[in-house]
Amino acid sequence: MEMKFSLNKKDIADKLSHLMNVIPSKASMMVLSNFRLDADVETNEITITATDLNVTTIINITANVVQSGSLLVSARHLADIIGSLPDNMLINFSVEENQLKIECGNTNFKIGFIESALFPEIAFIENENTFAIDAQYFKKLVQNTAFCVATETYQSICTGVYFRIEDNLLTMAATDTKRIGEVKLKTNFTIGEPYEIVLPPRALHFLEKNIQSDVNEITMKYDERKICFFLKNIMLISNKYEGKFPTYTVAFRNIPDINLMLDKNALKDAIRRVSLLSEDDDKLITIEMIGKEIIVESFISDKGKAKASISEFEYDGQDAKYCFNSRLLSSLVNAVDTDDVIIKMRSNVEPIWVLNNETYDDMEIRFVVMPMRMDRY
Repeated sequence: MEMKFSLNKKDIADKLSHLMNVIPSKASMMVLSNFRLDADVETNEITITATDLNVTTIINITANVVQSGSLLVSARHLADIIGSLPDNMLINFSVEENQLKIECGNTNFKIGFIESALFPEIAFIENENTFAIDAQYFKKLVQNTAFCVATETYQSICTGVYFRIEDNLLTMAATDTKRIGEVKLKTNFTIGEPYEIVLPPRALHFLEKNIQSDVNEITMKYDERKICFFLKNIMLISNKYEGKFPTYTVAFRNIPDINLMLDKNALKDAIRRVSLLSEDDDKLITIEMIGKEIIVESFISDKGKAKASISEFEYDGQDAKYCFNSRLLSSLVNAVDTDDVIIKMRSNVEPIWVLNNETYDDMEIRFVVMPMRMDRY
């Protein structure tokens, strides 16, 4: 076995850190806890591959390759070693006595490796269902949806992010059945038959973190079972979730006709403070519009009472009181990217919309949270 190359820490450290999110914490096969490392003297590149069999990520990095080679090395050990080395230093890699030698300045490591032939074969997409969109738009799709996924495994389909591609429109959405984040993006391409897939959020977060200011577009290619994303020197392949995503759009069927507009930070701070004394499980709070004041208050707590008031707002409804899971509501308020937040409501048992106080020409962003029924507590 031969392999020899060198590169700067800054060219590899962050990439390894992001790739660790693909490595399974409890691997069903020991080989999946390894990175595949390929060095190619002809292209002067190294390729690092990580997979958990559902998500595969491949990164190409320009390096000074002296000898080509291929091997599998512990992902955790490699990431920790590179992370520990001084910044802006040249790192030399070579195979010596059946170990991978890593040298940097006056420090060197030797770690074991195994044959790359043991790594799972990667299934690439061969068809031509391909299109590209602005990378910053894609980043916004992910940022406004993926945080709404469910964390309970019994809602397995809801632990993924719904992605629909159709003529002139992309839709991304996520829900844990209590809140929804949805973004619709107008496009200028046609694909014929609509395409739907549910994706693991860790795959989308990986792409989001790698969309920097120098990345202009992201390209997608898909088939019936999986989708592939390409951006600058990175390829990510994700299998689709099994099952049907919930028909979340029923929450948008009736447009609420009562509008509340107030400062985002004022609401966020009020929720954060009063929820300190709300119950540990649901973190319930109440929000009451009464006269010229909004009262935010902790609900059903044996720890004491907390109350905050907001006096600057615009509201076109009658006096009303709503009960919320403060954690869910604050996650939506935090996602709003305008100074003011708009909350649209009908009654205290119907879906509440949370919106930016701004409309976009090419993009529609909507959040929904279900209020809690106070008579149940």
